Amino acid sequence: MGSRVSSKPVHPAKLPIVGTSWYRRGVVYWLRRVAYSSFTLLFATMMFGILLGAFGSSVQGLSGVWPLVLWIAMGALCIGSAVWGWCYSRRQMRAKLAEPSSPEQTWKQHKAGQRQVGTGLSSPWRIVVLLALPFLAPLFAWVLGMVCAATFVRELPSEIGARRAMAAHH
Repeated sequence: MGSRVSSKPVHPAKLPIVGTSWYRRGVVYWLRRVAYSSFTLLFATMMFGILLGAFGSSVQGLSGVWPLVLWIAMGALCIGSAVWGWCYSRRQMRAKLAEPSSPEQTWKQHKAGQRQVGTGLSSPWRIVVLLALPFLAPLFAWVLGMVCAATFVRELPSEIGARRAMAAHH
């Protein structure tokens, strides 16, 4: 005799960014992921370009070989930061894939991350950021590396956790 199947249908959990589209992974799912990733990459790239421009204008007034030396140092810092960001993001992704969180934990982490960004923007450290503006290009190179590494994964860790939670519920 077979087991009874619950008459109550189980709906897929709503996840940050992809909503419930992760369940079928159709056109809407891929449009959401591509749009979110493209916007993030575009924003980080624009900020990186603006910061490099600010660095270039601050270095332009120097004489001799110093502008070339500083541009080479900035290039090395940016490339190193981008590689470091990529590796850091991949390690985080592997850890999250090894132990994915449930949909509820995913939402808690998402909201906690938004609160951290909001409080960081209102902190008195903004003046320090403004003073260090020409030297923030390596930071945005690091962000670009992280975003690229997180963008080019087949399945998000939150989706794996949601699939496991849904399978456990069945």
